[in-house]
Amino acid sequence: MSSRFCFVLVIFFFAATLIVAVYLRGADKRTFYEVRMCKIEQGRLQQELWQKQLRVESLINPASISRVAQPAPAGPARGKKKST
Repeated sequence: MSSRFCFVLVIFFFAATLIVAVYLRGADKRTFYEVRMCKIEQGRLQQELWQKQLRVESLINPASISRVAQPAPAGPARGKKKST
């Protein structure tokens, strides 16, 4: 009788371990999905904030925006030495 009880206990332990492993695997996937969705939303909100900041700055001082948006004038090439 004791050996049968131990066998049932071992089977129950393995079944419970497998059930918990499957649950944790699903919980991990759900957590990963939620974290990725939050990061995507954060990036979208950050881009929206930058656009609104540029819009406000252009209303306050349009010249500063055009100065920042224009490329820098091309200067002499660096790293090349003049040959004499």
